[in-house]
Amino acid sequence: METQNSEYFQQVQIKDSITLAKESSSQNCFQKYIDKGSINECVINLCIISVGIGLLALPQKVQYVTLVFTPILIIFFALINYWTFTVLGDASRKLKVNKYEDIVSALFSQRFTFFFTFVMCFGLFGVIILFQVILYKFIGGIINEIFNYGFINMEIFSKGSFWSETQTRLLVCYSIALFVFVPLCTIKTISQMRFITTFGIFSVFLIIIIVVIQCPGFFYHNVIKKKMQINIMDFTEGFGPDLKFITSLSTILYAYECHAGIFPVISGLVNPTQERVNTVFKRATIINVVSYIIITLAGYFTQPQHTPDLILEREKLDDTDYLMTLGLILFSITIMTKIGALFNCLRSLLLNFLKYDVDNYPNNVNYLLIFIVFSITTFIAAMFQNISDYISLISSFYGLFIAVVMPGLIYIKSSDAPQLNKSLALCLIIALCSIGAITIYFTLKKMFNF
Repeated sequence: METQNSEYFQQVQIKDSITLAKESSSQNCFQKYIDKGSINECVINLCIISVGIGLLALPQKVQYVTLVFTPILIIFFALINYWTFTVLGDASRKLKVNKYEDIVSALFSQRFTFFFTFVMCFGLFGVIILFQVILYKFIGGIINEIFNYGFINMEIFSKGSFWSETQTRLLVCYSIALFVFVPLCTIKTISQMRFITTFGIFSVFLIIIIVVIQCPGFFYHNVIKKKMQINIMDFTEGFGPDLKFITSLSTILYAYECHAGIFPVISGLVNPTQERVNTVFKRATIINVVSYIIITLAGYFTQPQHTPDLILEREKLDDTDYLMTLGLILFSITIMTKIGALFNCLRSLLLNFLKYDVDNYPNNVNYLLIFIVFSITTFIAAMFQNISDYISLISSFYGLFIAVVMPGLIYIKSSDAPQLNKSLALCLIIALCSIGAITIYFTLKKMFNF
């Protein structure tokens, strides 16, 4: 029986060493490093799903969370994120299923499973729209910088020029969808996207380098010459009327959220034993922690007061900042690859809901899903460029539900851990949900001015 379970969990046939040696000899170094089904490939795919706008928003949060506590909280939330990953992985092995929604179905009622699937689909749908809105604004900022239209930032450019006209938005958004997203999403599995997602992660790496190498010049100009104050341990601003300290915690927590993509990623892992799966989770978490801390500190030191929402929008020292324009281009590429990876997660959910085998389904079904999803998301993103707050609200609820509530409930329902551990897990869920609820409240307050 134990042997049968082991074969079930692995779900793949391991190639013999002779075959592997022959295949390895025919590959170049790059192919070997991200070989299909390897740990490195899965780590890259998991990282591209988790990396988002939170990466660029983290430097601003230092002024509310303080320089001392921000790195500590980045590490603390990384540990929580790693724990939730392992909870889902352990539940998958114990229940003998390999999809998030199947774990929920095995532990909860059918109605709750339907609600869970709806939240997953609706959340991913909303996140894809949000990234298309942000991508359009980024492209506007790039055009503004390259052609010197004279607008101060991409937000004004997108509202105060031809870039805000409806026909321009529709033309640009649908052109991107047609020539970028449609070809990208015809790839049927996230494993087959490994070279594209690697390029997206490489773009993030270059963005971090740009922020770091520009940091000394900005630090000298803004801190030494202008004598801007660095918030080392002052919580005054963070605990003002808007409780920016609490809402900043949400930004740090959600920066790791990629739980909908765990199973599409791990499904491509060769020999998915517990040790190999946890290695993927561990390496992806470490990469995120290092990246987040570096860009947070380097970004904050460039402009410690009036730090922009996204560090790529910081004040320029000269009339032009071509390196930061390059950063906008690189992050636009990252967003494109991220949208492709998110659609892969959404497609798996939809295929499972429609009773198709996610590993073997007709091409016409794939094309139909691509057409439906991007026809709707692109239209909404093009027509309603001012919906970022609404979509962020959806994303906050989605992230809280998928990354915190469900892993905690699954741990309580499926784990053989002592009751004390389950009680502590429940307290953690309540604490994190409180942070999320406060964030949602202040987002609504900002949107509706009450």
